[in-house]
Amino acid sequence: MKNRRWIWFFSLMFCSLLVFTSCSSYFDSIENLKAGAGKQFIVLGDSIASGYGVAPTEAFPSILSRQLGLPILNKGVGGDTTAMGLARLQKDVLTEEPWLVIVELGGNDLLRRIPIAETEQNLRQIITLIQEKKAIVVLLGINGGPFGRGYNELYQRVAKDTQSYLISEIFKGILDDPKYRQDDVIHPNAAGQDLL
Repeated sequence: MKNRRWIWFFSLMFCSLLVFTSCSSYFDSIENLKAGAGKQFIVLGDSIASGYGVAPTEAFPSILSRQLGLPILNKGVGGDTTAMGLARLQKDVLTEEPWLVIVELGGNDLLRRIPIAETEQNLRQIITLIQEKKAIVVLLGINGGPFGRGYNELYQRVAKDTQSYLISEIFKGILDDPKYRQDDVIHPNAAGQDLL
């Protein structure tokens, strides 16, 4: 009963966000939005999700959990590429009865110069396997910047083709502003995580 209440609460919050930020036809096209069958809200990501350089409670999944009043499983692993996320998907996500999964991967693919086609294939596979579990997928698109030509289009294409919800260019206004980033320039600081 308690799980059902928080699922309904988050459904209302999520639906409100979708209505506010997108047109109804896009909203209606989100895979599993009306058929979500799992129980867990999970973040599958890399060092951004794990909270590199900040306290665990300052990482965006923890902040989101507090703001929504919902438990969120943080499955962020620093350094993970999309291939590494795919390799641990079964253990970290699919066995956890996912209801909604935020996928935050691709930054390390860019940094390691992994071919963009390989990144796209991995993201598609991750999303498809999650959706086969009747879970909703929210895809976080990274800013490619001058070295990541084609990344914005990659996330848009993958989200459209898989009918997942895209929040594009998640680092816009964060990594390009010194007050929101760490000295390494690729990780948000605590204020940046809060903004994210």
